[in-house]
Amino acid sequence: MPPTVNRFPGQNLSTSFPHLSNQQLHQQPHLHQQHQHQHQQNVQHPGFGAGNPGHNINIFGHGQNDFRANTGLGAGIGAGGLAAGGLNAGGGTGLASHEAQMRFAHGAQLQQEAALGRIQDGTKGMNQRIREVWRSNLAQEMELIRSLVDQYPHVSMDTEFPGIVARPMGDFQNKASYHYQTVRCNVDLLKIIQLGITLFSVQGDIPPFHLDPSTLPYQPKYPQQYGNGIVLCPCTWTFNFQFSLEEDMYNEESIQMLKKTGADFDKHATQGIDPLEFGSLLITSGLTLTLDVNWISFHSGYDFAYLIKMLTCEPLPEDENAYRKLVEIFFPRLLDVKYLWRHANNLVRRGAIGSNATDILQRLGTKSGLQDLAEELGCARVGTQHTAGSDAWLTGAVFWRLKDKVFDGSIPDDMNGQMWGLTSVGPPASATAQAAVLAAQGAQTMSYQNMMNYHGNAGHRDGPSTPTSHPAGLASTPGPGQGGHGGMMTPGTTGQFGEFRYGGK
Repeated sequence: MPPTVNRFPGQNLSTSFPHLSNQQLHQQPHLHQQHQHQHQQNVQHPGFGAGNPGHNINIFGHGQNDFRANTGLGAGIGAGGLAAGGLNAGGGTGLASHEAQMRFAHGAQLQQEAALGRIQDGTKGMNQRIREVWRSNLAQEMELIRSLVDQYPHVSMDTEFPGIVARPMGDFQNKASYHYQTVRCNVDLLKIIQLGITLFSVQGDIPPFHLDPSTLPYQPKYPQQYGNGIVLCPCTWTFNFQFSLEEDMYNEESIQMLKKTGADFDKHATQGIDPLEFGSLLITSGLTLTLDVNWISFHSGYDFAYLIKMLTCEPLPEDENAYRKLVEIFFPRLLDVKYLWRHANNLVRRGAIGSNATDILQRLGTKSGLQDLAEELGCARVGTQHTAGSDAWLTGAVFWRLKDKVFDGSIPDDMNGQMWGLTSVGPPASATAQAAVLAAQGAQTMSYQNMMNYHGNAGHRDGPSTPTSHPAGLASTPGPGQGGHGGMMTPGTTGQFGEFRYGGK
């Protein structure tokens, strides 16, 4: 069973030493005397109030936060400029010069605009909307999400995981069954690295950067905020999980691509989130187990599998139908953007869609990656490609634009619950065709690379979270058979993996 939620109290960021009382903090007489001495020797620069002692700011005194008493500088800021508050507006030097005053004013304006999310320089300001979550701020950020989900019930998501390291072998009823067993054996063996989620309202709006907690039905206790009460609210969260390159299994190429995007695996190993803790908080977050929340994904066969693993704290079910029932319980409302794209193309072939939508889909042609759809639909990326937070935000942006431009604002009900990678597969290969493939290899078992060729090169998601067709480079071998080079038995009754190799330490 998942651990209880109450073990993770939030942290008040307004004080770095919550275990010390104010009395303890101020019982330092030697520092107090030193500060008084420095106050007496405070130099009265003519630029600060023309030598008036009342206008000089003592940064060591107890009243350093009370700018109202410092009329020279404080009133100038309040009046809209430093020059009006006693700084020499003439031809002074240093801090009293006109250039220095203008730069002070410009810097203050930039700080205010950054706090309100108004910076217009490309996506630099928008990058502040993606918040990195580690073990230390997990409880605080989940509490904030819990307070927002009622007003922002659409959740776009993306995961990053260590690629594909194994393929099942055996008899499968159809390609869908083969796809699920491939997902199952890899998710059971591997660990999730990142999860990104972005919140949207029913109109497709993200939460404001300047958030008024009084407007929320549930108010977070310890939101990250400035001293003036402005709550800093992201719209996207990147959850970083425990992962060790020394102990955990992975596909070498996937890890190298994640490193290029800036993944800090040393930090993942020491400060990453425990997946079981995250699962317990996710259950009580208001994001799952409800028809009021709509999950949006892109090529989601693996995404929801990793979430189900964390939510149940168990390996995935052997039976695909049992797995689908779990998905329906935890995520009763979900849409896959890639499956929506496929459905729209089917409507084009039947002539059952508008001309504007037809033009968009024809320009895309066979291109079906997330970045391809984003560029065609005019959706700008925020953040770094192949990171979970940025991909989650872009997935949501593409969904809303696709809904508007291709589906005329209404998604068909039968699209709910369809996951690309499980349901979007072609007709099953016949037993004769499978036997021909096996015979062509000239052996009873197929190598790992050949199994990948049988499945096809699944380059659907444009990144390290995409299943790749490259041999696995594994840091170590968990469980029995460590150090061997042969295939391992698939958990359950679905056959054995293709051959893959383990890298020595």
